[in-house]
Amino acid sequence: MNYNIIFPTAFDSINPDNDNMDVLVQTENGKQYTFVVATPDNVAYLMKKDNVPFLKPGSPFIFVEKLTEANVRMLVEALMEEDAQLIRMYGEDVYLTDTERMFYSMFIT
Repeated sequence: MNYNIIFPTAFDSINPDNDNMDVLVQTENGKQYTFVVATPDNVAYLMKKDNVPFLKPGSPFIFVEKLTEANVRMLVEALMEEDAQLIRMYGEDVYLTDTERMFYSMFIT
C-alpha cells in the first residue's frame, strides 16, 4: 500500500529526547491515520507535570527511544506492514475532504 507521512511539527522545533508529536499517514485511497509518537522521558515528564504516577487507560502514545525523523519513519513502516493492520489499531481512521487533502499535501515528505 502506498502512503505519505505528514509531520505537522518540524523536527527542529522539538526535543528529540523529551517530547511528543502528531504523525499523520495518508494512504492512496484517501484514508488518514493520526497518532502521537512520544519518548519515554516525555511521558515521565507529563506524569510529573500533572502530579500523577500513572497514565490513564487509552493514552494515545506510541513510543520511540528518540524522536527523530528516521525513527518515526521506521515506526510507520512497521505499522504499515501486514496491510496496515497495526496502524488501524493505533491511528484514527478518517476520510479527508478535498480541502483537507490539499492542505495536508503541503506537508507531505
